[in-house]
Amino acid sequence: MSLSPETLQLASMLDDQDNDVGLNVLAQLLNREDEVEELSRILQEYPDPLVRKRIHTLQNAFVMRRRRRQISAMLKEAVPPDIIGTLISLHLLWFDKDNPADIRRDVEKFMESAAAFPMTSLDDLEIFMRQNRFLPENETTIRPESYCLGTVIFHRLGATSTLMALGLALLNDEKKYQAVRVLGQFAIRDERGRVLLGHGSWRQESLPENFPVEYWPVGKLLRYIAVTLLSCAVNSDSYRYVMSITRVLTGNEEKNVFDNFPYPYCAGEEMLGDGKQLF
Repeated sequence: MSLSPETLQLASMLDDQDNDVGLNVLAQLLNREDEVEELSRILQEYPDPLVRKRIHTLQNAFVMRRRRRQISAMLKEAVPPDIIGTLISLHLLWFDKDNPADIRRDVEKFMESAAAFPMTSLDDLEIFMRQNRFLPENETTIRPESYCLGTVIFHRLGATSTLMALGLALLNDEKKYQAVRVLGQFAIRDERGRVLLGHGSWRQESLPENFPVEYWPVGKLLRYIAVTLLSCAVNSDSYRYVMSITRVLTGNEEKNVFDNFPYPYCAGEEMLGDGKQLF
């Protein structure tokens, strides 16, 4: 592919010493994704270290953009084919500096050890969670690590919603087991009508006939976890995380993604100071 004159002109400005000029050039190049991939291959070993740094910044921005698109597509599925894969992606959405290969390896190691445990009923899942000392937290927690699979497995501590999603993946039978919400608490219901609750401790209950139960498709549960991570980002006052998670939830990579947000997110980049960035 030949590069357009406009892209070549922007590329010629990558060595500008003015940081504001450099950021503006990178922002414009981000809108030329197809051309920039070729430009990156040409310039990634360019002798000027400033040019190389900015090219690497562009490459990282595109990696993050592709990752967001993948997660966004996963979250649109009513029944995602890979619950664990989606949970790993949500972990990497928050802990975006973690090495994806390391997180996947740790989770795969856990899943391999879990596979040795018979998982044919809620009784089995309850015993597994107790034996592995998984402690379910109240959904009111706003600690992001409670919703990220890697840290949940490492610390054996997580939000009930995340642990229920993990439980459904371990049971691996969407016809027999469903995520539900009972009196505001997440649980897993089996075909007999029994529910495994995890609010503070693991326990099973048989609900009375016609007891109000809210059924949650797995996709909805995973989107809930993503929305809760957005709440964590707003609580931490992190523009970068708010922007990244919002773009995943909306599938919108444009600047207008914040048009309906409250101040300061709707105020435009000039109001965000150091929060302005490319990712």
